Amino acid sequence: MFKKTSWRNTVSDAVSSHQDQALNTTIFLLKSFGPTGFLLREEGDARPYKVCLGDPHTCTCAVFTKEQEPCKHICWVLLRKFRIPREHEYSFQHGLVERQISEVLHGLHQPKAHRMENDPTAAPGTSSRAVPGPEPGSVCRKPMEAQDVCPICQEELLERKLPVSYCRFGCGNNVHISCMKVWADHQRLRGHEETVKCPLCREDFSSVKFLQEQVKNAAKLFTAAEREKPHRHLGVFCHVCQICPITGKCFKCTVCSFLYLCEDCSKRGCHPQHPLASRTKRRDEWHLVDQRDEPKGDASQSTNDSILHVASDHVPENVLGCLPTVQVRSGSRFLDEGQQCRICLQSFTLGQRVRTLPCHHKFHADCVDEILRKSNSCPLDGFVIYNPLTWRASEKKSSQKSSCSSSGFTKPEDDLKDLFVPGVALLHRNASSAPSRDPSETIDLPHKLSDQFVDSSVQKGKGGFASQDKTEKLKSEKLKSEKLKTEKLKSELKMTGVLMSSYHRKTDI
Repeated sequence: MFKKTSWRNTVSDAVSSHQDQALNTTIFLLKSFGPTGFLLREEGDARPYKVCLGDPHTCTCAVFTKEQEPCKHICWVLLRKFRIPREHEYSFQHGLVERQISEVLHGLHQPKAHRMENDPTAAPGTSSRAVPGPEPGSVCRKPMEAQDVCPICQEELLERKLPVSYCRFGCGNNVHISCMKVWADHQRLRGHEETVKCPLCREDFSSVKFLQEQVKNAAKLFTAAEREKPHRHLGVFCHVCQICPITGKCFKCTVCSFLYLCEDCSKRGCHPQHPLASRTKRRDEWHLVDQRDEPKGDASQSTNDSILHVASDHVPENVLGCLPTVQVRSGSRFLDEGQQCRICLQSFTLGQRVRTLPCHHKFHADCVDEILRKSNSCPLDGFVIYNPLTWRASEKKSSQKSSCSSSGFTKPEDDLKDLFVPGVALLHRNASSAPSRDPSETIDLPHKLSDQFVDSSVQKGKGGFASQDKTEKLKSEKLKSEKLKTEKLKSELKMTGVLMSSYHRKTDI
C-alpha cells in the first residue's frame, strides 16, 4: 500500500521532546471514536483535544498545527494507550498505514512474553468473568496485578499509588477515583441518583453520590508533604549547620549512616574523610560525587550501583516500633468508602493495624514496615523518617516524661534545694529536723519581721506609763527603718522572681 508520509529511521529532537512531555504529563482519555480516534484532556486544562491515528496522524492542538510533527497527545496515545516502546520505529513516525495500525491494535509490536502477560485469557485457569458481589446485581473487585493500568489516564495503578475504585455492576476493573471524577464531569451528570458508566464495559459503575463520597474521603489520604516542592528534602538535617529541611542539592556520606550535608557545608569540606553521594530532588536516586562535586555519569555505573546500596539507610526496629499504630475498629473513619492503603490500594478492614508516619500518611502496618526495613523514607513523598539528631532529643523528652509519671509528684521541699536568690542567704530546712511550717511563713517575710518586732517592743514597754511615749516613739522609728529594710528585701525578691514563682508552681502541683 502506498504510504503518504515519509518513513523515519531515527527520532527527531522535536518528537523526542514531545515524548518526554507525554510521559511526564497526566492526560485523561474521555472518549473513543472507533479504534483510532480519541478525545483527550490534560490535567489542569479544560480544553479537550481530538487525536486520530492514520497516515498521517492528526491532532487539534496548536503545537501540531504549527509544527506538523507528532505532538505530546499523539505520543501519549502511542506510548501510553497502546504501550509502544519508545525506541520502537512506530512511536515516532508521522503516520502509520492500515497494516501497521492493525499490528498496533493487536499488540503485535510487543514481545510475546509481554503480550501473554497482558492477555487475561492466555493464562490457563483464569476467567474474564466477574465474580458476583455481596450486593444484588453487584460484582466483586478484580485482583490487582502489577501491569494493570487505569483505563482513563493509562498509568500503572500500583506505580502511581493513587486511590482507586472499581466497577461494581459490570466488569469489576479498577480505576483511579480522581480519573472517574473527570470522567463523570465530562458526562455532565447533575443528579445524585444518576449513574456513572464504566469507561471499559459501559455498564453502571456507581451512582454520582457514591462517587462524590469516595472523592471526599480519598482527598483525606493526601498530605501537605506531597505538595512540597521536590527540591526540598523533607526530614533531612544537615549534620553541621543543623538546617532542616535541606533545600537544593543534598549530600549524603556513603560510609556513615544517616549523615547528610547541605551544599554549603559540602563545599566547605566539612566531611572530607569519606566520599559523598548527591541528589537534587528528594525522590531521585543517589549518585556518586567526584572531586569536582559533580555526579558521575554512565562510565561509573557499576560504582554507582554499589554506592546506592551503601547510601540507602533503613529505619531501625526500635524506631519502627515507636511509630503510631492503631487497630481498625467498628465505626472507625478508616472504614469509610475511599479510605485505603496507598501501597497495596486495598481498603482498610476490621482488625487491621494502620501505621502513621511523621508525614501523616497512613498505611497498612504490614505494607509499610516491609518498605521501611529497606528504606528510610516515606514511599509517597520521600519524607525521611529517622534522623539521630531529632530522635535523641525526642527520646530524651519522652524518657523524662515517663520518669516523672512513674515516680509520681516530688515534694516541694526537695524542689527548693535547687532554688537560690542572689544576695540573700537562704538555708534549706530539712523536714526531718525542723517542724513543718505553713508556706506563707516562708514567703511573707516582711509581715513576720514586723510582727516579731511589735511583740518585742510591747514587752519592753510594760515598765510604766512614763516610758510609754518614749517607747512608742522608739518603736515607730525602728518600725520605719524596718519597713525600709523589708521593702528593699521585697524589691530584691521581685527582681529575681525565682523564689516566689517557683515555690507557688511546685506547691500547686
